[in-house]
Amino acid sequence: MAKEEDEAARRSAERLALALEDAGFDVGQEFPALHDAVGRQGRAVVRIGDVLPPIADRLASALMAGSGQDHQAEGESSR
Repeated sequence: MAKEEDEAARRSAERLALALEDAGFDVGQEFPALHDAVGRQGRAVVRIGDVLPPIADRLASALMAGSGQDHQAEGESSR
C-alpha cells in the first residue's frame, strides 16, 4: 500500500471527525471506532464503526439538511 494512501486515509478520518463535531456530534462517544486503517484488500480505508440507530438518524438528518433535502425518518409524520 502506498504511503500516500495511508496519509490520505488519515487526513480523511480527521476531516470526518471534525465535520461530525461541527455538526454537533461527540465523536469520542458516538463514533469511538472512527479511524484510518488498512482494509481487507490491502487498501487504506476510513472505518466509522458501529453506530446506534438514534445517532444514525441524527447523522442522516444532518446530511440531508446539508444537501438541501427535507426528509423525515421512516415512520414519522409531519403533524
